[in-house]
Amino acid sequence: MKVNLKEPKKLFTVRLDASVIKDIKLLSVDTGKPVSTVLAEAVSDLVRKLGRGEVAYSSVSETKKPKK
Repeated sequence: MKVNLKEPKKLFTVRLDASVIKDIKLLSVDTGKPVSTVLAEAVSDLVRKLGRGEVAYSSVSETKKPKK
């Protein structure tokens, strides 16, 4: 996953159902992560799931899986 720390963050506005917003905020509280980080992680996972091998930008740090 590439991380571009030099590029400034931009505002990106979307319309979501109130129940979705509530779920995102609850995830933020449960994980102790800011809403923007929760959303960035979700987008990164979706991009990978839909076939792009690498995410262009992410503020989410990649965690290493333990070796078996």
